[in-house]
Amino acid sequence: LAVSPRNPDVLWVGTDDGALWVTKDGGREWVNVWDKLGLPGPRFDGTIEASRFADGRAYVAIDGHRNDDDACYLLATQDFGQTWTRLGGTTVEGWAHCLREDLKNEDLLFAGTELAPWASLDQGKTWHRLRGANLPTVAIQDFAIHPTAGEIVAATHGRSLWLLDISALRQITP
Repeated sequence: LAVSPRNPDVLWVGTDDGALWVTKDGGREWVNVWDKLGLPGPRFDGTIEASRFADGRAYVAIDGHRNDDDACYLLATQDFGQTWTRLGGTTVEGWAHCLREDLKNEDLLFAGTELAPWASLDQGKTWHRLRGANLPTVAIQDFAIHPTAGEIVAATHGRSLWLLDISALRQITP
């Protein structure tokens, strides 16, 4: 479930069996936009992120490993789910668990996969693996971005939490 930080009447809901719903009127009318994603079949919605920078923009991470599909599905819409763009192509390794937009820089995105954390400085066109001396190859389940400290916390599977100062990333332009 994701509520738009720009408009509380815009809500997104995803399921674990291949449905992705959006409402623009606070829940009176829902539209299932799953078939517009262009995926090979039902998959698990890992996360949905409604943009804090643009109306109609949202991001989803789709996990297909339960369907013997190890592809990384990171997608974005600019028009409330009517069209979708696949982000990063095949650059990002590991099936997707989460996709988050930075709180301060709309071009900065973070993806968590089965193998690593990733960052994009250009709204998902290109991706760079985030590496740290104290972070082995590990599944990143989700991210929390601190609103004032300039830090991101990655929730891992088996390695607890990992903290990274992202203030320098926020200043880099594509």
